[in-house]
Amino acid sequence: MSFDLLVQALIDGILIGGVYAAIGLGLSIAYGVMGVVNWAHGEVLMVSLYISIYLTKYAGFDPYLTALVNIAVMGAAGYCLQKAAFNKLINRGGVAWRDILLFTAGMSMFLQALFNMIFGAEVKSVNTRYSGMLQLGSIMISKPKTISFLLAVVCCAGLFFLIQKTEMGRSLRATAQDRNTAQLMGINANQVYCLCFAISLAMVGLSAALLTPFYSVSPYVGASFCFKSFIIVALGGRGNIPGAMVAGVLIGIIEKFGGVLMGDKIAQIIIYLLFILILLVLPNGLMVRKKKG
Repeated sequence: MSFDLLVQALIDGILIGGVYAAIGLGLSIAYGVMGVVNWAHGEVLMVSLYISIYLTKYAGFDPYLTALVNIAVMGAAGYCLQKAAFNKLINRGGVAWRDILLFTAGMSMFLQALFNMIFGAEVKSVNTRYSGMLQLGSIMISKPKTISFLLAVVCCAGLFFLIQKTEMGRSLRATAQDRNTAQLMGINANQVYCLCFAISLAMVGLSAALLTPFYSVSPYVGASFCFKSFIIVALGGRGNIPGAMVAGVLIGIIEKFGGVLMGDKIAQIIIYLLFILILLVLPNGLMVRKKKG
């Protein structure tokens, strides 16, 4: 096995890992602020991929500009879904997490069946002007993956600024730390939750546009991304944006680099073993510091 092939796999893992991070970050934000486990996270990505691919193929959109449509559509869907359903479930208290988990699991199966009925089970993809490879010496690097990685980093940095430096971000962080105290300080927790889930699904819509130039879609493509997102949340820590970036890149490296060394199936097993190990040893994630005292 050549050294160039290993370097190429490592670079490919880093590039796809940045997109994985953007996908997982949507789930991380929702779980970190509200404790909502969205089992339909992958299916939302699947719906967004269909939107991006059909807009690119039939409406002549640039694949990356479909992000604007996806962000608007998915953000609005997230806001309305949180306001109409999830807020009511959360306000029940007690075992609300169980009700939300069952609700989103049902939504996942519904979306799979609906899109299978509408579009069929065949895989769909689109060719774009971004297709092709960049050559650095003897190493070949995917052009669309490079662009998508850079856009993912910029968007994750923008979200980090929003969470850390704006009034909305302060409301999100305050509600995540202690909902009751935040409400006493005049924060409308239900409204914050609606904005939070809108951001969560908007990030998924954005991620679908980043995947469109080099990824195909079917009604069942969401499952693998859903599990990867849960692993990113576990590794990076819930609501931790830098942690999600590190975790996404780590998963991408293991998937691609490990796939070259040991095969794709073994690489996937390693990812899930790492997930289990982190849950047992560092349940708050790799990037979460322990409080002193």
